[in-house]
Amino acid sequence: MLLPIVFYLLYTRVLTTGLSTQALTAWNTNYLISMVIYSCMLGGIVTTSNTLLDDQTSHFRLFISLKPISKFQYYSSMTIVFLTLNLISSILICLVDIFVNHVVISLPLLILLIVINLAGTIPLITLGALTSLAQKPNTVNLLNNIIVFPLAIISGLWWPINLMPNWLQKIGKLMPTYQLAQIERNLLHHTNVNFGAIINVFAWLIILALLFLIIIKLQKQKGLVE
Repeated sequence: MLLPIVFYLLYTRVLTTGLSTQALTAWNTNYLISMVIYSCMLGGIVTTSNTLLDDQTSHFRLFISLKPISKFQYYSSMTIVFLTLNLISSILICLVDIFVNHVVISLPLLILLIVINLAGTIPLITLGALTSLAQKPNTVNLLNNIIVFPLAIISGLWWPINLMPNWLQKIGKLMPTYQLAQIERNLLHHTNVNFGAIINVFAWLIILALLFLIIIKLQKQKGLVE
């Protein structure tokens, strides 16, 4: 939770010398969206994958399978936990934005942004669950590093995407994190709803969920999971 806050303070309080007041306010609000999503990336992918991996290695999933509870209930309850952690992280960054950078956002809009952000990061939680299926701590951590930091960079979360080569921009704009940022920035600046971005995020959720179910089924057939 602290890493995105450090990044936010660095990019809004230290590396913004020379900007006009208007430009600085716009940058602070836009970068707030980026760091809220980045925070949920860390929670959604890294925390999810390591928690589910720990459940697998400690045979907690086997314990669950022996209880009168379905795997759907198990994963649903875990999703609620991860969403709650993302909620706490989002609120902390917003508080830093309000009390340190003095950015004014109405409470209803702030709540709406946080709710949409939580819904939009469900694909990231699914990706974290998918990563956990690697079953080995070293492999899972390697996959997390390969996924999280490059995804944050090419999605334009750390710096504006237009600073990248055109071919990399095209890839970055396909990512769910970029599209989620577009949805939230449109709301923040009261522009038209980007239905294409909503479809993109939903499509990623469907694709990742299907991959997760397929791999789980294959691993069961090979006796790799309980």
